[in-house]
This record gives sequence, structure tokens and C-alpha cells, in this order.
Amino acid sequence: MVKNSEIIAIFNLRHPQSAIYSEYVERYRDRYKLIDAAEGDEYASVVLTKDTLYLSAISALTLKKRADAGFMAGACYTNL
Repeated sequence: MVKNSEIIAIFNLRHPQSAIYSEYVERYRDRYKLIDAAEGDEYASVVLTKDTLYLSAISALTLKKRADAGFMAGACYTNL
């Protein structure tokens, strides 16, 4: 579960620039806990918090829209 206030960044893995995410993860792999919240689905995005990378099947655009709209402000999300 992730609180809106804990989200630092959301990476879109379906974009050509997703290589930036791969490079970031390779460089700082030991710094973060990695959580697979996609439940067997293909990864569409990654949510970065202070100490965790969450792999998600939900698109980065959908996650951004939810955050921008204050979707369930202060809520905790499962199945990012």
C-alpha cells in the first residue's frame, strides 16, 4: 500500500524513455525494496517512494490522474 504523500515519482515503462528507469534501478538497486504489485500482469509503471519501488500493471497516466485529482486523498492504494 502506498499513500499519495509518499509518492516521489511514477515511471512509465511503456514509453521509449523507460530505459531511464532501468538505468536508475541498476544503479541504485540496493537502496530500494522492490514490490511486485502487478499480480502476474505485465508491468506498465513503477511507483517510487523513499525506500521502495512498486511494479504496477496500472498505467502511469492513470496513476498520475488519480494523484492529480486527489483521488481518495490520503488513501493507501493496493494493486498499484
